[in-house]
Amino acid sequence: MFVLLFLLWLVLNGGWSLQIAGAGALAAGLVAWGCQWALGLPFWGGRKLWQGILRAVGYLPLLLREVWTANLQVILRILCPGRRRGAPRLSWMDPGLREPGTQFLLANSITLTPGTVTVALHGGRLCVYALDQEFAAGIKDSEFVRRLGRWEGKQDG
Repeated sequence: MFVLLFLLWLVLNGGWSLQIAGAGALAAGLVAWGCQWALGLPFWGGRKLWQGILRAVGYLPLLLREVWTANLQVILRILCPGRRRGAPRLSWMDPGLREPGTQFLLANSITLTPGTVTVALHGGRLCVYALDQEFAAGIKDSEFVRRLGRWEGKQDG
């Protein structure tokens, strides 16, 4: 926890000096100690926190690639209307994810990807608005769902 807070302090500060580093170490130490005292979180973060950070760092390139690809697909549909396949649609899907955190991450990843918006998340099912049938059909079998399924420990997900 302390290391993460200290690094966040340095990144958001925008500069570097001994005074900035000292103030950041003091602030990060106090916040980490307060979290340990009030919430029972480990001062150095614990294994689960570091695993989550590594997963997020590994997930970011996938998200950026999918956003880039979807941007190109939306641009093509705008410039070449004949490429559209069907009308926009609203559909419910069950990605098969059990944990609320991975369901939440999938819903937000879909919303960040151009051409799709997550309208609702209820009982593990997602209601997704897609610009056309191709966008709607590809969501359940997307790399997002496979990667998040692996995080949950699914062998085939």
